[in-house]
Amino acid sequence: MRAIAASLFLAQLLCGTEVSPERIRESATKALALIQRSQQNWFSKQSCTSCHNQILPALAFQAARNHGIAFDESAARADAAKGFGYFANLARAVEYTHMIDASMNDGFALIGADATGVRPSLSTAVYARMIAMRQEPDGHWATIDERPPQAYSKFTATAISLRAMQLYSHRSESADVERRAARAVKWLVSHDPTCTEERVMQLRGARWAGADATTLTRIAAGLLFRQRSDGGWNSVEGRDSDAYSTGQALAALHEAAGLPTTNLAYQRGIRWLIEHQEGDGSWHVVSRLHPPAPVSPPYFETGHPYGHDQFVSMMGECYAVIALSAALPRVNAAPLHLAEVEPRDVEPWVETLLFGSAGDVGKLLDRGLSPNAKTKAGAVTALMLAAPDIEKMKLLISRGADVNARSRTRYSALLVAAQYGGSEAAMGLLLDHGARVSLPKGQGTPLFNAFPIMLAASAGNASIVPRLVRAGDRIDNKMYVLGVAPASPMLFLATTERVDSVRALLDAGAKVDEADDDGITVLGYAAIANRVDMARLLIERGADVNHVDKKGMTPLLYAASIDFGESSMIQFLLASGARTDASTPDGSTALALARKYNHVSLIPALESARASR
Repeated sequence: MRAIAASLFLAQLLCGTEVSPERIRESATKALALIQRSQQNWFSKQSCTSCHNQILPALAFQAARNHGIAFDESAARADAAKGFGYFANLARAVEYTHMIDASMNDGFALIGADATGVRPSLSTAVYARMIAMRQEPDGHWATIDERPPQAYSKFTATAISLRAMQLYSHRSESADVERRAARAVKWLVSHDPTCTEERVMQLRGARWAGADATTLTRIAAGLLFRQRSDGGWNSVEGRDSDAYSTGQALAALHEAAGLPTTNLAYQRGIRWLIEHQEGDGSWHVVSRLHPPAPVSPPYFETGHPYGHDQFVSMMGECYAVIALSAALPRVNAAPLHLAEVEPRDVEPWVETLLFGSAGDVGKLLDRGLSPNAKTKAGAVTALMLAAPDIEKMKLLISRGADVNARSRTRYSALLVAAQYGGSEAAMGLLLDHGARVSLPKGQGTPLFNAFPIMLAASAGNASIVPRLVRAGDRIDNKMYVLGVAPASPMLFLATTERVDSVRALLDAGAKVDEADDDGITVLGYAAIANRVDMARLLIERGADVNHVDKKGMTPLLYAASIDFGESSMIQFLLASGARTDASTPDGSTALALARKYNHVSLIPALESARASR
């Protein structure tokens, strides 16, 4: 009944009193100026390309550019060149040395790159293939992230991965992309979203995947119905309207469902944005995650207002700019081309090794290409380029390829193959032919101390873990993720849905209560990330549900500090014996934290547990 009413509202295309173009332009211009000021010192303090300070701003700049709203183009281009510069490094793409999160990290980066004029290259095609092969069997993509609203949901990871794959996959993989898109949209439309972020990404993903008009109207109706009486949208039930949710809902309804910006609902949303904007051009979006839960990146000052809330507030401003821009006439903006982030001097045979068939590679070998050929940039081997295509790998090995050859970063074909989803057979082939899991003593270690178990388990290749252990790989080793964060496989996977990988690690002897330097256990991290299935496995294997870390926190206290819009983790921990009287160093119980942060969805379960003590 609600969906029908919302659908009728959408179909009527009611026109109300429109906000003047002058007010819209002024609001967007002020927000853009603040966004650009906040970008200025990002790379002096961080090396990563972030969704809040680079990727979403790139999308906001694109919207503003297409609708004639002024901003500093030279500064935007410089930030894009810095933020997306790593796409020029083909060796880094092939080796995936900066492994973190294929869907939300590299997927979102590709979408941002497209907005800044980064044209398809072999490097972007490699990232797109990595993303594509991380798709789960049921059609969704997963993420390691735990930062609501923007980065935690399967809906978001699936929509972002789908779009990145479509934008940058190599032309030889078009049929595979279509098949994966069909699986993705089937997953998206068959699952029920629970919050604004998920409804937005369900709609965008369905539109990108080519869902029919009836499906798009149904999804859009559900999103439109959640518009609040004040004209805005909130992130989850029980919270106030905010710029992040309002901007992204308006943008999705217009771009993915065709809702005219003259529609009364759209105009009410625009009016909410303008009336709630501060004088400095900002909107204050209140974070749904709170210290001392460790999330990335750690909070630091960028010059943007609102302290701890500045990153999510900046994302709110980006979505607001996108929604505001759409309400202005479109202009003929000049096409962009960010040439400085494209790979240079790539050998002509590299593309064939990466994306050609085994027959194509055979022809190259017959014409004299060495099976141990290496690129000039990075010394990446032919076998590494061919991975994880097992037929090309077999051909190269039969012609004499050295399975233990290393690149300049000391990566090997085994490390490359490990990172693709479903690559157990490729890894097995290399091991069958003598691939070593580590370098001999005295010959150094791969960049960031990468090792096969870490990479394979992260990609979901759980079945290969026992064999890697037998080959001498260590389950307690640590990799420096992005070069800065030391993490063992257990601690890294705690925030993921890789339950099978963690089970394999536990079967191989990993410690269920392994902790980091702050004393936060694997279960603690699972609670922070709201991974109930992971927490269930850990507690079944004996994890301490009431462990107190060096910050004075328990898993339940962490779960009460982050609002995912539902209480399944809280309920599970309580059912597993979590103590409700445990408190933070300042004396706050889980219930007190939930009340303090207005985590409405968590409070009833905690109140019920306290009453039954």
